[in-house]
Amino acid sequence: MTKSFFYKSFIVSSFFISSFCYADFMSVSVNQAILHDAPSDSSSKTFIVTKGYPLEVVVSLREWKKVKDHTGTISWINSENLSQKKMVLNQKKENPIYLEADSSSPILAKVNENVPLEILELVETGKWIKVYSSVSNIEGYIYNSDLWGAK
Repeated sequence: MTKSFFYKSFIVSSFFISSFCYADFMSVSVNQAILHDAPSDSSSKTFIVTKGYPLEVVVSLREWKKVKDHTGTISWINSENLSQKKMVLNQKKENPIYLEADSSSPILAKVNENVPLEILELVETGKWIKVYSSVSNIEGYIYNSDLWGAK
C-alpha cells in the first residue's frame, strides 16, 4: 500500500470521527411539532414538542432530521419544523438567572425545569451562558452545567 492511500484513509476517517464528535443542535420553530419513529409523515407519531425546544441532530436527510432529545430518546422530525436558533433546556428545578455572570449578583428570576431558553452569548470562561427567557421576558446569566443543548 502506498503512502497516499494511508493519507487519504486518515483524512476520510478523521472527517467521520470529527462529524460525530461535535453535536449540532437545532430548535423547534413552530408552536407544535410532531416527532415520528421514522422519516415519514405516515410513520407512528411518538411525541409533540413545542416552540423553542432544543434537539440534537444525529442524521440529516433532505426533508427529515433524526434527533435526540434531553432524555436521549431518538426520533425523526420534518426539517421544516426546525430552525438554527440556539436554545438550551434548563435541567434544574428553580434554576436562578443572574444579572451578571457571578453567583453573588442579584437573581432576576428562577426558571423551572425543562423550560427552553435562548442562547444570547457564551461567556469566555465557559461556565456561564447569557440567555433570554421568553416566559419571564428577561436576559441574564445561568450556569452552563445546568443546561442541556449547550455544547
